[in-house]
Amino acid sequence: MSTEWKTLRAELPEDVRTRLDAKREDRRLGKALAEVRKAMNATQQEVATRASMTQNTVSKIESADDVLLSSVVRYMRSIGGGVELVLKMPDGEVRRVDFDPEMYVKQTA
Repeated sequence: MSTEWKTLRAELPEDVRTRLDAKREDRRLGKALAEVRKAMNATQQEVATRASMTQNTVSKIESADDVLLSSVVRYMRSIGGGVELVLKMPDGEVRRVDFDPEMYVKQTA
């Protein structure tokens, strides 16, 4: 019989739950994307326009725990970046997948 994470988490001391929440927040992809955007001095609206998204969609991406890979590629391409996914095999082998941004980005004149 397995115990659900919510049940286990509820039994943890408050300070442990706080630390876990902080670590989860630090690893969140949307937060990292927002930090990259800000470092590039781009607004959410600029990213949205270049990625053929709405500003609301960009905001949702930046606050999400789970983001579509195609959205990440479009987002990063809109600020001049790219996406490379690293696949780590159980035996230690590493494979890298470089995503072609043209496949996800609507071309503008």
